[in-house]
Amino acid sequence: MKKLKIFSILMLAVLLFTSCKDETGTYVNQLYTDVEKDNAIKACLYSSADSAVAHLCTYDGFYAYRDGLYRLTFTGLQSSIFDTLANHDYGYLKDTLIYRANRLAESCAANVSSALETAISDLDINNYDELFYGESGSITDYFKFMESENIRSALQSPVSIRMDLFNVTSVWHEILDVYRNYNTTPVTYDLQNQIVTGMMNGLFEEMRIEEDFIRTDSTHCDGADTILVR
Repeated sequence: MKKLKIFSILMLAVLLFTSCKDETGTYVNQLYTDVEKDNAIKACLYSSADSAVAHLCTYDGFYAYRDGLYRLTFTGLQSSIFDTLANHDYGYLKDTLIYRANRLAESCAANVSSALETAISDLDINNYDELFYGESGSITDYFKFMESENIRSALQSPVSIRMDLFNVTSVWHEILDVYRNYNTTPVTYDLQNQIVTGMMNGLFEEMRIEEDFIRTDSTHCDGADTILVR
């Protein structure tokens, strides 16, 4: 599989390099079939997905990687539930929820890898040239647009199971009990779905970063010739 990915990325590199000299794309289109182009784009996605999982779905990945850039913090709760907790000396429950939710997300490497690989395999590509000649991130953005809901659906079950394993559900219920002692406003926040959303946002952003590396940094790839040239 790795050799196939490297070959496909190399092929995409040649395509993109050639495009710099052949603005019409005529020569490129004569050299490669749509199937080969499809394989090249998907190879880029496989590589960037592997990198995203390796960075985030590991201990302190979501919680601390890139100085906590991808940490799940549930900002939608800040002005209501979390403020109520803080005002009545229960702020530690917020910290506990965030910590446990991130540990949950970090434990899902196998599930995330499977969901991303299936989505990449199933991805239907119709606009090859736009992805080849587009800016860095265009391949990831297209993948996100086309497959987000399938990935979200695939992650719901493993996250649901881990809600109890990592005591996220029990802490959430404790938070709601405290909140309702001081505030009668109904809570409609879907915590499980927000965990999935936070995971997906981080993964897609890491994939975009990896795509940029693949396109622009020859030392980042297995060989200098695998660079994807914008």
